[in-house]
Amino acid sequence: MNNWKRITALVMSGMLVLGMSGCKGKAPESDDIEIEAVEEPAAEEPEEDAEVVSDLEASINWWTYPIFVQDEGQEDGVYEQSLIQKFNKKYPNIQVNLRMLDYTEGPGEIQGLIEGEGLELPDVLLDEPGRIGSYAKAGVLANLDGMFTDEVTSDMASQGILSACRSGGAYVMYPMSGSNYVMAFNRSMIEASGAIELMNREGACTWTTEAFEQVLERLGESEMNGGILYCSGIAGDYASRSFLTNLYDGTLMNEDGTAYIMNSEANQQALTKVKEWMEKGWLLNGSGSSGADAVTSFVSGENSFCLLWSLPQALSNAETLAGNGVEVVVMPYPSADGIPSLEYMLNGFCIFKTEDESREEAARCLVDFLCNDESVAAENVVRSGAFPVRTSMGDVYGGNEDALLYEALLPYSGTYYNHVEGFEEMRVYWYQMLAEILNGEYSVKDSTESFVEYANKTLEPKEEEE
Repeated sequence: MNNWKRITALVMSGMLVLGMSGCKGKAPESDDIEIEAVEEPAAEEPEEDAEVVSDLEASINWWTYPIFVQDEGQEDGVYEQSLIQKFNKKYPNIQVNLRMLDYTEGPGEIQGLIEGEGLELPDVLLDEPGRIGSYAKAGVLANLDGMFTDEVTSDMASQGILSACRSGGAYVMYPMSGSNYVMAFNRSMIEASGAIELMNREGACTWTTEAFEQVLERLGESEMNGGILYCSGIAGDYASRSFLTNLYDGTLMNEDGTAYIMNSEANQQALTKVKEWMEKGWLLNGSGSSGADAVTSFVSGENSFCLLWSLPQALSNAETLAGNGVEVVVMPYPSADGIPSLEYMLNGFCIFKTEDESREEAARCLVDFLCNDESVAAENVVRSGAFPVRTSMGDVYGGNEDALLYEALLPYSGTYYNHVEGFEEMRVYWYQMLAEILNGEYSVKDSTESFVEYANKTLEPKEEEE
């Protein structure tokens, strides 16, 4: 069974823990999962012909969320333990203690440790850039600049991915895999309306805003329900940002990330155009709809397209889509120049500072092994349900058409905004702005000006309470 079919089969059997719209491509939160150490199996003796890379002696702690897919019937942590066993064949004197975290309690526990409550922090953590960036700001992460050699940086799929790994001018996260957020169309609807003739279906399938508008017109003339521009609740806001800012080649923030610029001419043009499409019935007013509502409506076959889509959603909804007779056509967000700047999920490792140089060096050895060793690197990417950030890794899904599209889109990964100061607070203002515009409460100009005023205040460092 090839990798794409296997990952799909694991999802269908309920084994893939990948998030829906509110979890940025990660595992869904659950109160039923407890944070606990995984019992370490007896260490395997290195094989006689194993390539021992180093005799470095250290004991390190690796904490991780359930990002990797387990084999059917296996509990979380089993695959990770197999990786440790393979690592020990090359680094026999480095003991790796694994601990599985859940998304409900894990972030809070780590934050508590940073603030000086309880035990010491782990040496290695597998997580996403937003949380890792917050740990970097707290001053507890090691500088990973030495791991980003010219070979690594020149091999990265996009500069945007590299930017997501930096904080305060230094690399603090080593990336493993990623996947872009995209939009999805109902194949039967775009074929019946003739809209598919206007859509680029080659390579990365990039297209222009002009072509997208023509597609909307075809769908409208055929009385097909449009997609929902949702803005109730912050879940899935990355999709609406990608959609709107790309339409006329705008950006959410200025180049150096010091100010929001949704009041720019390009962004105001996009919001004005969206309001026009809504008034024509080509795009649906989602001021009372969440991102999850938009996905549910699309999966049920009610809407011709959905602005909120990603690989995890495609996989976790595969059975329902098939049952409803909905075949999905994935497209990137359109842009005026046909070159989108996409938001994305990213999986990677950070290393926490320690005064023990051997432990920190051992942690680097583990991260390098998990991301770059030929014996495990490609398998780890597949089991993360994403795609290689290193172009040299090639096609890990055996030529699957859907996978090739996602892989082709990675070079279009843009600036990663999630780790800027006050990002979570800004997300609330984002949806307030959209709702005001869609409901005609304020003009595009007034709403964007108000958003910028309040969003820029979130960038100001918070004063610590005495």
